[in-house]
Amino acid sequence: MAAARLVLVGEKKSGDYHGEMNSDLWLNWLKQKVLPKIRGGVLVVDRAPYHMKLTAETLPAPSKMRKADLADWLESHDAVPAGWPTTWRQSVTVKQMYEQASNNRPTLRFLFQDVAENVVSVFISPVAHPELNPIEMVWGRVKVALRMSNVTFSLARLEELAAVEFAKKNG
Repeated sequence: MAAARLVLVGEKKSGDYHGEMNSDLWLNWLKQKVLPKIRGGVLVVDRAPYHMKLTAETLPAPSKMRKADLADWLESHDAVPAGWPTTWRQSVTVKQMYEQASNNRPTLRFLFQDVAENVVSVFISPVAHPELNPIEMVWGRVKVALRMSNVTFSLARLEELAAVEFAKKNG
């Protein structure tokens, strides 16, 4: 799937790109490059922070929300109890509103689910189980091959070797 390749060159010297990748970049890549090629297939998503960005509708009420904003959140999520007085915006405490918001958290939905809906089946892998994500097996193979072959340590050579390994049949 070389045509769906995304090469992110990290600016940090830590070797960990996760802090540099972001949800917008990942979602755009998913929409433009990946989903058209795997239509009708299965998308396995791990729990990297940039994968787990929630839709605006399913964001829980933030803990430092002002009273008026919290009241708006309760109304927009149909979470105002019928038993509260009509003057609840003034008479109900912030603590009571937060408790109500906590008891009425929306079902989580991630941005990628909206993007992938009706295109592929989605499987969100459980935390700390990379063996359930097929790409982890491919990455393991690619990383070993790259370590053994990349004697010049140039980005061009690294991209070339990665393309060769991804092109090989897994088996």
